[in-house]
Amino acid sequence: MRTRVTITGLALGTVLLGGGLAAPAAQAATTRTEAVTCKTLSASVTNSAGSRGGHVQGTFCIAASSAYLNDAYNNFVQDDAADGVAARAYVTASGITNGPLATDSTSTAGGTSLGPWESTDPGVTSVRLWVCLGTAFPGSSGARCGSAVMSG
Repeated sequence: MRTRVTITGLALGTVLLGGGLAAPAAQAATTRTEAVTCKTLSASVTNSAGSRGGHVQGTFCIAASSAYLNDAYNNFVQDDAADGVAARAYVTASGITNGPLATDSTSTAGGTSLGPWESTDPGVTSVRLWVCLGTAFPGSSGARCGSAVMSG
């Protein structure tokens, strides 16, 4: 569990200077602590030949105010087979699927970094990371996809 600290304001007051003069002074800012749960998700999918076709890895964090892909980690999608079918990464939160966050179409390049993602829905309680082959979208008819989920 990580903690996110947000400064919520700055209060002003006065201090007395020599000779009885008063001047404004900054008072300590108030802080609010928000619990953040982070987890690295990893999923794989097999191709039509039954071999590993692609995989995805991403570290997601869920806080009270949002959920997001933590870009301080190695987040990627990788095509694992030289079969002409690309691997694509998607993310689902609050019933909405976004993506692809990245596409990797070569099994020799070492993967493609996932693009940024953040949900502004404060009610997010889970995040699902998907890897799909070809142009398939998670949940579409005939889609070859694998996924992993986390709950905050």
